[in-house]
Order: sequence, then C-alpha cells, then structure tokens
Amino acid sequence: MTDDASGRSLSKLHIGAFNCGIAGWINTDITMHLWIARLPLAAKALHLAGLLSDARYAEHRQGKFAGLRYMDLTKPLPFADGSLSAVFSAHVFEHLFPDEVERLAREIARVLAPGGVCRIVVPDMERIVALYDPAAPQAFLKGVFEIERRKEAAFAHHWGFTRASLAVLFRDAGCSETHTRAYREGICPDIDRLDNRPDESIFFEAIK
Repeated sequence: MTDDASGRSLSKLHIGAFNCGIAGWINTDITMHLWIARLPLAAKALHLAGLLSDARYAEHRQGKFAGLRYMDLTKPLPFADGSLSAVFSAHVFEHLFPDEVERLAREIARVLAPGGVCRIVVPDMERIVALYDPAAPQAFLKGVFEIERRKEAAFAHHWGFTRASLAVLFRDAGCSETHTRAYREGICPDIDRLDNRPDESIFFEAIK
C-alpha cells in the first residue's frame, strides 16, 4: 500500500493476474484455478486424474494461485472512490465487449486517487490489421480472434484497441493524461515485474 497526500492508505489493483500475481498488489482473476487452490488436495487429485498438466500442477504447488481474489469485471469494482494508487491489466481488455470496456474504464477512473495511474497492455490492432492479405487472411483473423477452434471459444477476443482509441476511452472516462509507453517504461509501480509480454502489444498509461 501507499499513502495519498492526506495520509490515507491506497491499494494497487492487478486485473487478470492469473499466475503472475505479485506481492503488494490485490491480484484478481476469474480463473477456475483460484477455486482449485482453495480446496485442499484438489490440484493433486486433478493432476492424478490427468485433468491438470504437469506445468499447471507445479504452479499450484508453488502457490501461484493461492493469493488470487475473484473479481467480475462486468460488475462495479468493489473499491471505494479514490482508494487505489495504481491499476494494472495485461491482455484482459480485449476479452471484454465494448460496452463492458467503457464501464470498466469509468470504474477504474472512479477508484483511482488523483494522480493515480492505470497501465493497460493489449494486442496492437494496427499491427494485426497490417497482416491482412485478402488472398490469405488466416494470420489476420487469428490476430483478431486469437483462437482457431471452438473448444477455445472462452478465450476469444471480443474487441480491439489502438493507441488513439485507448486515449479517447480513458479521457472520456475521466482521466487527465494519457500516454503511450514502451515495454517496462512508464510511471506504474513495479513495472519491471508486471510487464512480461514484450512483443506485439500496446503499452498505455492513463493518469487520473
């Protein structure tokens, strides 16, 4: 936690942390693994039954999911106005629908304290559009939807972003500044630990 000018303690929110939660942040997700982590021996039983891969079971044994908090992004964020100093989200916004994205941006602006920062990492739609070849559109389509098979439908992308569209989104939500950043560059705290996908992404920060 950090303190604002009045001495009030402020928290930092990590949206869609999955297996990359870090200390000092409220690490949230909707993954089933946070529930598995709460049931003694559940991960071991699923692994023995062949329903949990060796790699995922190792993450459970390392406690990667133990500190996750469930948070549904289609509902109001469960935090008071101005109670957060920072919000971080990597490759989550594209899995929401446009109306959900707009509400979430407004909620993030609401819960950020003045001067607080929101760092968003999303696929670069301009890069994806550049892949379009009418004779062979597969690379473009995979870039847009991120999936190729029906069984992967839960992980499909529902929206896309450019640097300009993110700036409009967060300024309309109530943020005073917006900046396109580079990988592990910006004012978001713990950026060296949070940024872990250097390629093919937009790195963006909005300041309340």
